[in-house]
Amino acid sequence: MQENNLSRTPADLSWIRRLDPRTKLFLLVASFVMVLLPESPQAVALATLLVLAHVTLARAWRALLPIRWLLVPLALFSLGVWSWMAQGPSLLFWRVSRESLAFGAANFLKLSTMMVAGLTLLATTPAEELFLGLVRLRLPYAGAFAFALALRWVPEVFATAMRVKEAQEARGLSWEGGSPLDRLKRHLPLLAPIFLLTLRRSQCMAWALEARGFQMSPQRTYLLELRMSARDWLALGVAGLILAGFIYMHLLHWDRIPGLRV
Repeated sequence: MQENNLSRTPADLSWIRRLDPRTKLFLLVASFVMVLLPESPQAVALATLLVLAHVTLARAWRALLPIRWLLVPLALFSLGVWSWMAQGPSLLFWRVSRESLAFGAANFLKLSTMMVAGLTLLATTPAEELFLGLVRLRLPYAGAFAFALALRWVPEVFATAMRVKEAQEARGLSWEGGSPLDRLKRHLPLLAPIFLLTLRRSQCMAWALEARGFQMSPQRTYLLELRMSARDWLALGVAGLILAGFIYMHLLHWDRIPGLRV
């Protein structure tokens, strides 16, 4: 069972994990801006290294292991699609040029880095803290609650899918053998029971919220309390300076690929 940050003492948590959730949300937005602004793979790689340093400080490498298998198809997709769509003067073969290949590599780094940054936030911030942080940032309570509930719901849907699959295996359905298309066809009948079970659980959740008077009163109390500390302001200051550097580099066109046409 995954250990929750709330059950640990502050000494057991990394420096990043002890940050205020509002600070972590700013770091996430700053990382997105840093990787989306540049065009050249060198500048994007610099932003990627900074995000990986953030992952190291957060001790969140274990949470990224499930997505390692997505990197290869993501790289093939990015290099294939963007290298074909973009154009440059240094032609290598067919429509692919040195500039378009660099553009494809930069887009792969952008997608993978944003995915890593988002998973790092989820791995280092409990849903309760993230929900309260969104409320403190003036997000409507219902919207913040729906977002936190969605984070809770993803493991539930996955567990429902595994239970349905195990029930079908107990009835003699074999998932192995045949071509990949045949195995895919055998998985399609799982969608109906998964959808129905998820819909039933959603209805029960709606009834439970209604029975507890959800949104009956605008005044709410919270179990957790958020306070910005010195480490939060330090993290915000460092992130702000790094972000300003990337924006300055972008305004001076230092992060462009010469000759690239998209």
